[in-house]
Amino acid sequence: DLTGETTDVYQAMTQFTDESGQTYPLHVDTLLDNATGAKGYYGVFTANMHNDAVTSVGADAIVASAQAHGVPVVSARQMLSWLDGRNGSSFGALTWSGGVLGFTVNAAPGARNLQAMLPTQFAGLTLSGVARGGASVAYVTSTIKGVSYAMFPASTGTYQASYR
Repeated sequence: DLTGETTDVYQAMTQFTDESGQTYPLHVDTLLDNATGAKGYYGVFTANMHNDAVTSVGADAIVASAQAHGVPVVSARQMLSWLDGRNGSSFGALTWSGGVLGFTVNAAPGARNLQAMLPTQFAGLTLSGVARGGASVAYVTSTIKGVSYAMFPASTGTYQASYR
């Protein structure tokens, strides 16, 4: 900025444009199938559509595909706020004793719907439960790139993960 401070912006790669000859909805469906399916090609995907008219075949196809895949469509400001929140969040106070992993989560403002991931297998043991402040935390398991993880909401607090 004018004072010499770093400006909090990101430059995002653009996957979709209305001037590159891509076929809609084929290209967006393929990308989102691979992002939400077993291949796990996760990411933030950016479109640059010149919406000078009321309708845009490409933009409409992108939004429809995102909705069909359960993928949120957000503005650049929303994405930056979330990235700042995620990047400002942290794990801390890690301990390991008797099959119990202790840790804290500090979820920064803007880290909406932040998720934590713990391996379901560790040191020959299997995850048997996660608790936050002594209360059980529900989690779902998901295999990502061949590794099984427990995934749960990562809100600020003190956690214990028990392995047996």
